[in-house]
Formats: sequence, structure tokens, C-alpha cells
Amino acid sequence: MKLLSRIILWTAILSPAACKTADRTFSLAHSYFNSLATVLQQDAGNLWGVDLYAPTFFTDPETKIIYADRADNEGMLEPSGQIWTGQFPEQMNPANSTAQLGGMRWVMALWPLPEEAFDRNILLVHETFHYRQPELQLDPNPGICSHMETLPARIWLKTEWNALDAAVSLEDSAAARDALLDALRIREARLRAFPREARINEDAFLILEGLPEYTAYKICCDGTAHMKEQVIKSRIRHWDNESFVYAFAYHSGLTYGYLLDRYHVSWRDSLKKDASLPDMLYRTCYPGKDLSSDPDSVTKQKYGYDTVAAAETEKEREKARIMEAYLKTFTADTILAIRLGRFNMGFSPVNVQSMGDLGTLYPNIRITGDFGILEVTGGGCLISADWTKAFVPYHGDGWTLDLEEGYLIVPPVREAPLVYRIAEM
Repeated sequence: MKLLSRIILWTAILSPAACKTADRTFSLAHSYFNSLATVLQQDAGNLWGVDLYAPTFFTDPETKIIYADRADNEGMLEPSGQIWTGQFPEQMNPANSTAQLGGMRWVMALWPLPEEAFDRNILLVHETFHYRQPELQLDPNPGICSHMETLPARIWLKTEWNALDAAVSLEDSAAARDALLDALRIREARLRAFPREARINEDAFLILEGLPEYTAYKICCDGTAHMKEQVIKSRIRHWDNESFVYAFAYHSGLTYGYLLDRYHVSWRDSLKKDASLPDMLYRTCYPGKDLSSDPDSVTKQKYGYDTVAAAETEKEREKARIMEAYLKTFTADTILAIRLGRFNMGFSPVNVQSMGDLGTLYPNIRITGDFGILEVTGGGCLISADWTKAFVPYHGDGWTLDLEEGYLIVPPVREAPLVYRIAEM
């Protein structure tokens, strides 16, 4: 509270020009809250049976200022015009997500937000649905889809997306249904190559991240034609993602949700967290059809399999070079090991990469925990497969570490000559 008081005092003695800038920012934030509320009021709870609007705040990662739509339960935010403001806690990670703050749960979004109202509301409705997922019991806890780092998975995924694109785009109903059946068969061909966990995790991610994306576009789009246009744009937008470990679900979930609306009006009423959106389409549209046979050469050619394979094979060579460098960094160079204990983290889902048994690589991440704050902007951070340790290259310059009082970095021991560690004094 002392820190907050200093901030408010500082604001009060700003120059007139700075005060005008702050006033414009507060006014803009208020207009964004109103825009989101208007969009969700138009839905009026029809899509999921609940009012989606939730406590919402924006935070600037640079200034750490919060702009909130209401007061918190513990009095850490102060009124400023038509909004509430305060300082974002250093121990928290700013992200587009949900967060606990001031004794209550919020939707959190990074400031500045997109200027275009449509893009901004897509982002905010996506995060708002995350807020409501627990009460809707649509909040699975999947394992990471590490198989999506493999070349065959990426080739088949993009071929599936091309088939789904045809199913969405084609005006002829029979041709569209044929394309959808092809997409489901291509998906089966991909999943048969991996252990059963791959299917379970993919289906769960379609619920966890795909449903928020579907919900955002369903509510924000101006009718079916507009949503169809946005689904097609989504494939283009996600086509060149660095990784599909998390990010595949954004486009796939949006598209399968759109197609479920087209073919099965009441699918949302019976949805559960362990459901499979593609399987719901299959049971509705193609009962009794066999999906077990691999797509033939004609089907592959129709959806650009060879073109996708050539492009992804070239990308794989580059990814292999990058992964080899990361592997050397974390197995043969000097590293800093951080025991995580209680922690939370913020990261971008579009570039997360699996390193197999070693764990998961996050090129950019911010981790807060008992030890302090780790911020990685380059060089990568490896989190062990059991989520107990984080590693960064000790001599790299792409990370900063703010240790809590009582912790220090200790040098390597003979048994692990390349590993510095963080320990309590």
C-alpha cells in the first residue's frame, strides 16, 4: 500500500501534459471495458448459458500500472475517474490470461491492446471464456502435445487444415461434407502414428484453448458469413507458427466448432471436458463410416500433402539445427539450475518446443517463485519434464534473475561441474 500511495502522489504532481496523457489512457481503458461489455451483452448468455462478462483488468508490462473495471476485495486498487488503478505486483507474471489479484479472480490482458475493436474483443472474449471454463466444467488439464514437434505430425496437421479449409469454403453441401470426411481421415492417419496419449491430449487442448477461440469468434463476428471468413483467415494466420505443441488448438478448435454449428446445432448442450470435437462431428455426420484406412494419393494431392511435406522438411532441417544448439546448451555447457517449488509463469504458446525426456523449451518466459523472478528473453529456458527445475545457460545474456533475500547462486560441485545452483542461505 505504501508503494501504491507513492504512485498516486507521483501521478498527482505530474506535468499537465503527462496528466492529459494519463487521462486519455484511463478514458481509453474505460471505453475498452464498455466495448467488451456491449459485445457480451449481445450474447446475453445464449451461447453457454451463463453471462460471460467477468472482472477485468489491463496491465502494462513496462510501467506495471493496472487499469481495472472495478475495485478489488482488498483495497489495493484506487478509483481514478471511471476505472480503478494500481501497481501490478512484481511477483505476478503479466500475460493474456486469468489472475488472482486483491483477493479475487480476474481476466487479465496486456496493455496496450489492439486498436481495432474486433481484434481487441476477440482477445478479451477468449480470455473471458477461460475465466468461465471452471464453472462450465470445460477446463481439462492436458499433457503437452509433444508429438506435434515431429515432422509427420506437422505435415498431416497442415494437410488436415487444408481439408478443413475446403469443408468451410465449399458452397456445395455434398462436396463440403466430402472434404470434412477427408479431414477426419487425415486426422486419424496422424494420430495412429502416436501413442494413445497424443489423441487424449489433442482432444483436451481443443477444449482448453480451441473453445475460447471458437467462443470469441462466435460472439464477435457479425453473422455466419463473417465467421466463415474469419475461420479461413485463421488458417493463414497460424500456418507459419514456430511450434504447434500448444498453438494447433487455436485454429483447429475454432474450425471444428464452426463446423459443429453447421452440422449439429445442439452440440454445446452436451459438451464435457473429456469430449472430442472431431469425434462429435464424425458421429453426427458419418455414423458407420470407416476412418481406419490411410488417405490415398488422390486425397493427399487434393489437399497439398506433397507441397506441405516439402516445405515442412526444409523447416525441419532448420529446426534440427536450432534444437541441436539448444541440446548442446543444456547438456554440454554451463547452466544455472533453479529448483522451482511453488511458482507461476507467463509465456507465449506459439513457440513452445518439446525436448523429449529433457523437458520443455520456452524461448521466452517469466517465472516467479520462492527463489525470486527469472525473466528469459533469449537463449531459452528448459523446464524439466517433472516440472521441478528450470535451467538457463549460465553464461548467456538473454536472461535476468532477481533473487529473493535469503537465496544465492552457488558454484558447481565435483559431481556436477557444469551446474550452478540457487540455494537458500
